[in-house]
Amino acid sequence: MMIDTERLRRDLADDCYGAFFGAGFGGALMVAFEVESLSAEELVEYAARQGVDLSRYEV
Repeated sequence: MMIDTERLRRDLADDCYGAFFGAGFGGALMVAFEVESLSAEELVEYAARQGVDLSRYEV
């Protein structure tokens, strides 16, 4: 399965920024920075652990 990791990274980071700015969840900002620095493989593993439907990001 080929994954569009840049779109996945952007969506995960956007969710974290939304949690930080919208709900005031401070830890989300740190997670957003972490998501932006993960390798492609680490990003896919992280998303899978978070329950993200990776089929939405297939290319």
